[in-house]
Amino acid sequence: MSGHAAEKSPYKDAVWIGTGNMGLPMAKNLLRSGIHLSVHNRTPQRLAPLLTAGAHAIADLPGSLSRTPLVFTMLADDAAVKETVTKEGGLLDSLPEGGVHVSMGTLSPGFVEGLSKSHAERGQILVSAPVFGRPDRAEAGTLTIVSAGPQKTLESLLPLLEQMGSPVFCVGEDPSLANHIKVLGNFTLAGLLETLAESLSLARRVGVSPEQLVEILDTALYRSPVFKNYGQLMARENFEPAGFRMRLGLKDVRLVQKEADRVDVALPLADLLHAGFLAGIHRGMDDWDWSALGRVRAEDAGAAGRR
Repeated sequence: MSGHAAEKSPYKDAVWIGTGNMGLPMAKNLLRSGIHLSVHNRTPQRLAPLLTAGAHAIADLPGSLSRTPLVFTMLADDAAVKETVTKEGGLLDSLPEGGVHVSMGTLSPGFVEGLSKSHAERGQILVSAPVFGRPDRAEAGTLTIVSAGPQKTLESLLPLLEQMGSPVFCVGEDPSLANHIKVLGNFTLAGLLETLAESLSLARRVGVSPEQLVEILDTALYRSPVFKNYGQLMARENFEPAGFRMRLGLKDVRLVQKEADRVDVALPLADLLHAGFLAGIHRGMDDWDWSALGRVRAEDAGAAGRR
């Protein structure tokens, strides 16, 4: 990651909103580009690491937005983005004409379509750039970023996005395209969790070592860090602290179900996942990692706790 990336971009100042498990390390990496970064979070205490790294705390959000041509948001869901964008003094009111909003969270494609139109009506630009990867990859600056928006804007943002991840895919001018890909990607990953959960439950019942099974399957079939990492979490039942909470997994499954319903496509696996995540939440696993789907399936199979 270059400390001179900001020199390759026309943007020298930016606002960052959202410093959760993913947003905080992403913002820290963006700071290393040399950009002047002002930061905001509903919980001000979360800003401390960024302030130490050289960011500036925002006292007057509308004022900061009105003076800044570029705003990044890394927020959990549609509702959080809607509040930030549409409230009095929010992005729609305050971002200057020609200003760019880069939304990096996992949002519903339909919501992003409406958000793009709202920005366009005010002469503003929306770029969608959701990411694949857990907090450790956010820390390392190795997230996979899927971006969509006006081509010239994407080109100008590329040096900054590359501070947070690589590769950066540019998939088209319609911002919602990036969100379609993100939603489908998370659904595919959730499907892998379901397969692992069921296989490990059966392994425990028949006396096969869960950790050995994961090692052999990864070597023989997958050779994938994603499979290996999630497989180890599930084999060891290491679900806390969460890299991605089960409640967010449920949200993402609902997003893909919503898209499927809109175009009359049946997704039986999505229905199974929805029931599994909901069961986990009802059993007190809300804040566990979503790989705790493995515990749900193990409990259902009478295999919980077996090694």
